[in-house]
Amino acid sequence: MENSTDKTVPAILVVDDNPVIIKLLEELLLRAAYQVTAVSGGEEALESLKNARADLILLDVDMPGKSGFATCEAIKGNPLTKDIPVIFVTSRAERGDIVNGFEAGGQDYIIKPFTRAELLARVRTHLTLRRVQKDLQESVIRYRNLSILDDLTGFYNTRFLYQSLQEQLEKHPDLPLSVVFIDIDSFKMVVDTHGHLNGSSTIAELAEIIMPLLPEGCYGVSYGGDEFVLVLPGHDRTEGGRLSEMIRVAIEQATFLSFCELNVHITVSSGIATYPDDARTLEELLGNADNALFEAKRLGKNKVVRFSEMTKRQPL
Repeated sequence: MENSTDKTVPAILVVDDNPVIIKLLEELLLRAAYQVTAVSGGEEALESLKNARADLILLDVDMPGKSGFATCEAIKGNPLTKDIPVIFVTSRAERGDIVNGFEAGGQDYIIKPFTRAELLARVRTHLTLRRVQKDLQESVIRYRNLSILDDLTGFYNTRFLYQSLQEQLEKHPDLPLSVVFIDIDSFKMVVDTHGHLNGSSTIAELAEIIMPLLPEGCYGVSYGGDEFVLVLPGHDRTEGGRLSEMIRVAIEQATFLSFCELNVHITVSSGIATYPDDARTLEELLGNADNALFEAKRLGKNKVVRFSEMTKRQPL
């Protein structure tokens, strides 16, 4: 039974094979304004956790099939459910049983018969701890993102680029990987004509165009000012060139600063280098992509140039 799907209301999973205990816990918890789901065994509990949210689990020990201890171990062994607090609610009162409960991963142990006040106090305590833990985890993620993301574009920053690119080359030495340097053509004219704030808005809008065009696993980097780097794991020269051309055309066809009725049009130049064909190290890969970008600029801008095309044109 479940009384609500409101995610702001704590959800409690009750696991007990005794229908009297289930009814007692349901009434007690529902009266305290919690969401309640009740099942009668360990396997049912594990199945329920695949589809339903649980912020806390009240778990009996002695049940047909999988015991409460084994069920708790399974819950704690699953990365998706390991952080859900488990309170054993059982008639087993031996010291060894209590120790087994904590060794299985339980956060608390309540012995039947229990008082309503005791059970609700334990429930409130562990739900509060759970909420504090989730807030802390979210803060860690938020501050980690702040350290590797560019505020203006939402792309990664250069610190992340050097670290992640080196890791990818080391972990997947047999897979192709293309790096694309992108530079906005004549961006100084945009800034001189429309101001620095509108220049920043143009950069942000460009990132919004690029981001949804990047396949899964690929990412953009704000390399500084009006220059960007795209990292395309699994993309060889042909695939990297095709994607770069698609992005170039999308930017050429877009209208920027329409929110303030300036309706600016820009173009970009791009240079591509691919591992391992064009380079064997991170430094070579980035350097060759940058060289290809300079060649695109030299050839008149609004172009995509592969590093391999440059080497073919060089005299023997």
